[in-house]
Amino acid sequence: MESLEGNFRNLHYLFGAHLHQDWTIEGKTLSDVFEKSKALQNLSGGMRREAEALLTGEHDNHLLDDILFGQWGAGYEPEADGLDDWHHVLREIVRYCGRYTEVE
Repeated sequence: MESLEGNFRNLHYLFGAHLHQDWTIEGKTLSDVFEKSKALQNLSGGMRREAEALLTGEHDNHLLDDILFGQWGAGYEPEADGLDDWHHVLREIVRYCGRYTEVE
């Protein structure tokens, strides 16, 4: 599988630097992680576009799991935050990013 890090550098940063194995030290929920990180807020425009691109692509939950866990080393699990799957997580990321960016 081709690495997507270059095309999705903002999301790669989110999952690698903030949603790692010990992600709960960053916040108790995905929303907390965004609220506590100015760096994520500053990257929200690009992150939103990347999340939307993954949502509109033909990426099933299994492929997203392979990318986020296998390639990017994420430790975050959607179910731990009350979310259904990776598509739900990406929709939440789009929503949270919308708090910090104007509609383009």
